Amino acid sequence: MAQIRDTIELLTKVLKDNGTHNLKAETFRLAKFDNDDAVSSFWRLLFELIYFLRYGIIDDVCVKAFSDLTKEELVVFVKREMQQQGFTSVDFNLLPADMSTGSRDLLLAFGWLMCKEGIIDKFMESCASPLAEDTIGLYMEELGDGVPDVLDDSHLSPRSRTDPVRKVKQLLWLNGKLRLSLRNLYALQRERAKLMHKLHQSTNGISLDPEKNHLSMLEVYMLRHPELLKKNLQLLEKDNIRLQNLLEWKSKEDIFWKWMESVLDAKIQAYEMAAQSELYRQEQGHALSQMTLDKKEMLQKSHDRLRDNIIQYEAKLDELERLWNSKKSNLSQEEVDNLLAAIDLDISLRKVSLALGDQPAAAGSSTSPLRLPPKEYQYTYVKKPSNQDQTSQTPSMNDPNQRKSLRDENKMLSDLKMKLKEEINSKQDMYRDQMNSLANHFEDVVCIPKRVNAVGNRN
Repeated sequence: MAQIRDTIELLTKVLKDNGTHNLKAETFRLAKFDNDDAVSSFWRLLFELIYFLRYGIIDDVCVKAFSDLTKEELVVFVKREMQQQGFTSVDFNLLPADMSTGSRDLLLAFGWLMCKEGIIDKFMESCASPLAEDTIGLYMEELGDGVPDVLDDSHLSPRSRTDPVRKVKQLLWLNGKLRLSLRNLYALQRERAKLMHKLHQSTNGISLDPEKNHLSMLEVYMLRHPELLKKNLQLLEKDNIRLQNLLEWKSKEDIFWKWMESVLDAKIQAYEMAAQSELYRQEQGHALSQMTLDKKEMLQKSHDRLRDNIIQYEAKLDELERLWNSKKSNLSQEEVDNLLAAIDLDISLRKVSLALGDQPAAAGSSTSPLRLPPKEYQYTYVKKPSNQDQTSQTPSMNDPNQRKSLRDENKMLSDLKMKLKEEINSKQDMYRDQMNSLANHFEDVVCIPKRVNAVGNRN
C-alpha cells in the first residue's frame, strides 16, 4: 500500500512539473472508490492533458480557458475530444454535465489517455534546458521599443485604407522600408558574426562545454551580469528534479498500471453486484406477483362461494315468502316457531361451514340444505323402565351414603342447569346478531325478534 502511494505521489509530481494543477495521491484513492470529491479534479486534469496534446504545452492560456468555461461546456469539450481520440466508453459518455459523479470512470479515462497517447513520453520529448533559449530575449530590454509596427495603419482614415492608389503607394513605401531593413539586418548580421568571432577569440581556451573551446554568448552575458547566475542555477536545479522524476517514474510505472488493473476490477465487481441486486429485485418482484396472483385466486373463490350462498338464500326467501302467502292462514304458532328454529339452525351451520372453509351445498341440489345439529345437541330415545324394575332399583333413602350421593347429584344437576341456561342465552344472542347481519344483505327484509317469556320458550 505504501509503495503504490509513493508511486502515485511521484506521478502527481511529474504532472505538476509539466504544467498541470496540483493533484494529491488521496484524490486517486478517492477516485478508485468512486468518491464524488475527486470528480472536478479529474475533469480538469483531462482538460489540461488534452490541451497539452494539441499545443504541446500547458500555459496560462490553458488556465484561463479552464476558468472561463462553464462546467457543462468543459464536460462536453472533454467528451468530444476523448471520442476523437478513440475513447468510446458508454459510462464515460453518460457522466452528468454538472461534475457530480463518476470519479472512477474519469480515473479510467485518464489511464487510457496516458497509455494510448504516451503522455509521459511526450513530457520527456519536450524536455529542454532552460538555458538553451534564444539570447535575443536577454537583450530586448536594452533594445527597447525603437522599431514601430510598419503594418499598423490605424493612423490612416477609412477612405485612405480603401483607396487602391494609396494602397499601392503604401506597398511601395513598405517594400522600400523592408529592403532597407533587410540591408540593415544583413549589416547587423555581419557585425554580429564579427563580434562573435572576436568573442570566441577572446575566450579561446576557456569553456564549460567539452565540445567547445570558448564561451558562448549566454555565458559571457551572465559573466557580465553575475546577479543572473543564482536565478539560472535555481532553474537548472528545478529542471534537474523534473528529469529525475521522469526517470524514476519509468522505473515504477508497472506498479501504477497494476493498481489501475485493481481499479478496473473494482468497476467490474460493482457491475456484478448491481446485476445481482437487479436479479434479486426481479426475483422478489416475481415472488410478490405470484403471491398477489394466489391472493387473487383466493378472493375469487371466496367471492364465488359468497355469491352461491346469496343465490341459495334468495331462493329460500322466495320459497318462504311463497309458502307464507299460501299457508299463513293455516299455520299455527308452533309451526312458525319450529320453522324459525330450523332457519336459525341452518344459518348457524352454514356460518360454521364457511368459517371452516367447507363448500356449501349448491342451490337446487337434491340434498336437503338443513343439516343435523351437532352431536352434543342431539337427543337419544331411552326406554322408560317399568314400575317393577324401578321399584327394585330404587335405593334405600335410609342409607346415609345414598342421601349424600343424591345431594351431590342434585347440586351437579343444578349447576348443569345454570350452565345450560347461560349457554342457551348466549347462543340466542349470537344467532339473533347473525340473523340481523344476514338480513342487512337483502333488500326488503326485516328481522323481527320473538318475545321470549322463559328460557327455551317462544310465544
